[in-house]
Amino acid sequence: MASPDRVLLRDRSQAAFGQRYRLEVMLAVAAADDGFVSLSTLAGQLGITISNLQGPIRSLVSLGLLTPVAHGDSRHRFYLRNPSAAWAWAEELRDQALLQAETASPAGDAA
Repeated sequence: MASPDRVLLRDRSQAAFGQRYRLEVMLAVAAADDGFVSLSTLAGQLGITISNLQGPIRSLVSLGLLTPVAHGDSRHRFYLRNPSAAWAWAEELRDQALLQAETASPAGDAA
């Protein structure tokens, strides 16, 4: 079962992109120190199947946010993050979702 924060991110992703996982994928790619990611690493990190990643990854490639990287190991697909303000916007969407959740929660009312 997905954590409450993941549910919030998936709801926000659905509203923003029409895909439940794109925001989580964008956040994971944005957090990659060297800008390189693989489908298998992302799937493990996010706790979702590679098949659920394929649509969001395809979208990010078609938008020019990711570039497929040739690699000798055909079992793994690697991608390189391209510079874009979209990565910061993904972080902004996450922060807005978490802030809305905090202000809507009963614990937020007790402060």
